[in-house]
Amino acid sequence: MRKSLLIIVALFPVLLWGQAQRSVIIEEFTNASCGPCASQNPAFNALLALNTDRIIPIKYQAPFPGFDPMNQDNPGQVNTRSDYYGLSGVPTAWIDGVLPGNDYAGGLGAWNITPSSGYEGGPYGYNQAALDFAAAQTTPISINLSHTLSEGLDEITITAHVKNVSDQDFSLTAGRFHVLVLEEEIVFPSAPGSNGELEFSHVMRRMYPDANGSTLNFIAAGDSVTFTFTEPIPAYLYDLREIAVAAFYQDNTTKSVYQAAYSEPQAIEGALDAAFGDNLTVEPSSLCAASIVPSVEVVNNGGDPITSIQVGLLFNGEPESSQTWTGTLAPGQTATVTFPESVLPGGSTAVNFVILEVNNGEVDLNRLNNETTVVSYASIADEPYGTGLEEDNEAYEGTYPAIAVIAEPIPSGEFGDGSFLSLSRAELTTATGSPVGGYGQSNRSLFVNFYQWNPAGAANDDGSMTYPKLDFSAQTNAHLKFDRAHARYQGSTDRLQVLVSTDCGDTWSIEYNKAGAALATRPDQDAFYVPAAAEWATDSVSLAEYDGNAEVLIQFKIISNWGNNLYIDNINVLGTTVGSNDLANLLAGKVSVFPNPSSEVANIEFELVQATPVTIDILNVNGQVVATLDQNREYAAGKYIRSWNPVSAGIYMARIRTSLGETTQRIVVAK
Repeated sequence: MRKSLLIIVALFPVLLWGQAQRSVIIEEFTNASCGPCASQNPAFNALLALNTDRIIPIKYQAPFPGFDPMNQDNPGQVNTRSDYYGLSGVPTAWIDGVLPGNDYAGGLGAWNITPSSGYEGGPYGYNQAALDFAAAQTTPISINLSHTLSEGLDEITITAHVKNVSDQDFSLTAGRFHVLVLEEEIVFPSAPGSNGELEFSHVMRRMYPDANGSTLNFIAAGDSVTFTFTEPIPAYLYDLREIAVAAFYQDNTTKSVYQAAYSEPQAIEGALDAAFGDNLTVEPSSLCAASIVPSVEVVNNGGDPITSIQVGLLFNGEPESSQTWTGTLAPGQTATVTFPESVLPGGSTAVNFVILEVNNGEVDLNRLNNETTVVSYASIADEPYGTGLEEDNEAYEGTYPAIAVIAEPIPSGEFGDGSFLSLSRAELTTATGSPVGGYGQSNRSLFVNFYQWNPAGAANDDGSMTYPKLDFSAQTNAHLKFDRAHARYQGSTDRLQVLVSTDCGDTWSIEYNKAGAALATRPDQDAFYVPAAAEWATDSVSLAEYDGNAEVLIQFKIISNWGNNLYIDNINVLGTTVGSNDLANLLAGKVSVFPNPSSEVANIEFELVQATPVTIDILNVNGQVVATLDQNREYAAGKYIRSWNPVSAGIYMARIRTSLGETTQRIVVAK
């Protein structure tokens, strides 16, 4: 019993003769892309919500293990606070400056560090008994905290009165008084990170005067010290109606917190809040020459009438155009904003809307409802991508092939949001082995997640990947080659097909169709399949019947039987170009690009053995010409280097055309 008492006192070195009602501060470090955070936070938050009269939560959004937009708004102050505590992992929560474990409060918590696999400060370990213990500790300090927002909603004034309510002087060698602006509730329309969390509470947004706090080492008996801050409201706050303030008094030497206080969000009457309703855009009726009429619903969620809303339209995250609605939109009413018809550029186009301005620049209270979720529309560019195709999938790093149109629904799983993702071995398994590129010769291949795809429980049992138009008008003996690796699961019959269309997808012909044992490249396997180098096969599919067609679409279609995984790599569409022997003689060596990947400049080198007019175009992943270096320029025999200065990162093709044929070379631009 004596040992337990000593532990309790050591964990809470506060003055036992204090008289103030205690408020407990809990500082949790979490992250929007942290899986354990998503699993522990719901129960932890529910517990905190039952104790709002005496527990004050503060959530610091850490920079790891993945992306978190709230951290990016104010990373420096979060880092200062995490360094102060020596943070080593998330989620971790300190209570009144203490990192609790098995001995906290004599063992009242549920951290179970040994012999189980628990850890100190895990949110899972907090329970009502631990909170009751913390709130029962005495303290000589009281804090009276309040805040107001300016009439223009651009400044916040915070006032804190810190009082020593005891009859003895209070002294510390390294006392710090911390003041924090929080957002009490942040609800995203879609998960901002990768762990699926949408709702965040009591998020630290700013600390005053900074993350180190204000020095406060002495308060005489019965005296008080007042702190006042008038500061600009940070522009990155999401909802001004959720601004709250917390404060706490801490000993920097022992890390013990002596008192905390909370100031609730202020009511803001009759202010503006423009929001989006439904996306009313109709899907395009066909893949080729696809167009949409962008249309979206806007809503007045505030208390004052809205007389104008400027709405921006974005394609793939880039501004496309804007429209301004004018009229009188009363609170609760909706209106429709419609844009002119837009021709889609090709591939998968991500479309969303943003509110740019309300009532000619007045303050909009909530930024989180100022942007719609992204909707992708598939289309095929009018201009052919080229006469052939070469895809090794090395440049995509966990994403879909950039030039392809991916038809959903394809199931999401532990290994990504869909199939046809370009993944490496490290993204699939921690086990050592061959790289998962074809025959173990490269790092990446396209991954088809049949293993987690139960068609009985999914919205669909198939998915597809369609490449842009290819021009076979000058081809003979066109054919498709690709590598595959597949294992069945207990005799499953997952299927892979290759289809071809010459009318932009109105009709399709099946040119390749394998399933079950015919598709498998190794014996059946129950465990999650990752291919070895020797477990690959190469298929060659004749496309000769399409020779002479100027617009050929090639589609890979997958049909799930809930089997095991399929891998596809090194997709090449080849053929013998008319006059290719002459072209081969004309181009003394293969066209080369250096450096590749490029950043500032890409040099395209080629050699001619006789004079000819040459056109050199740079195409993007959608087959669109983004630059023309030469247009029917007369070249004499010799070796040449033409330079191109790329503007943005991406995958491009250098296309060299002569009177006798053409050739292409991939360019990877990394900025």
